[in-house]
Amino acid sequence: MNPPTGPAYGEDLRIGLIALSTDLAVERDFAKLSDDRVTTFTTRVRMRTPNSEATFLELERELPSVAALLVPTSRLDVVVLGCTAASMLIGDERISAAVTAVRPGVQVTNPALAVVAALRILGVTRLALLTPYTPSVTKVTIDFLASRGIETVDAIGLGIDMDDTHARIPEAVLMDAARSLDRTRAQAVFVSCTAIRALNIVAPLEHELGIPVLTSNQAAFWHAMRLGAVQRRVDGYGQLLVTS
Repeated sequence: MNPPTGPAYGEDLRIGLIALSTDLAVERDFAKLSDDRVTTFTTRVRMRTPNSEATFLELERELPSVAALLVPTSRLDVVVLGCTAASMLIGDERISAAVTAVRPGVQVTNPALAVVAALRILGVTRLALLTPYTPSVTKVTIDFLASRGIETVDAIGLGIDMDDTHARIPEAVLMDAARSLDRTRAQAVFVSCTAIRALNIVAPLEHELGIPVLTSNQAAFWHAMRLGAVQRRVDGYGQLLVTS
């Protein structure tokens, strides 16, 4: 029998997702946004708990070994590091270098880089921020956004330092917290963190608030499609995913 030559999953785009070992949400969200032609393949990187700046920075040294596990004998187009705080702390260039050391030629992104790209596409320079993070990691987020020319006009951090707990924050709690943000000058709302149940609240929040709502996972998936030159509308998860 001749070797099969039919299409595999991900013929248009293959996204390699590096998820934290502790994250209960990011893999589900990427799967929700994927389909047969734009497909996500996942590996995990060990995350020490509780979450802190130090444990986020520790991820860098393991990125080459885990990136090497992403469909190593098949085509891969874009790799996403699935952690917003780690992405802000480690930085785009170091993340990209760690991944391309073992997967040369792939595009590399992360939620922090993706959110900045999305905000620029949407013309947003002022936002209201919601995080599940501790005060210090919320400040990392505010400082990172400021370094990219984005003003945080109001911020709420829920003070949680465990991904298992992040995943258990009810969507209604996130909705109420977003509503309570001072949005007087905000052009958008950013709900940061890959490990929370935020994807499903994007559309209803946008409808209620009348401004774009971004989440880490939504923005990272959108940016992966842009880097892969895939134009694909994904309805039901906010304005960003119907923006070319």
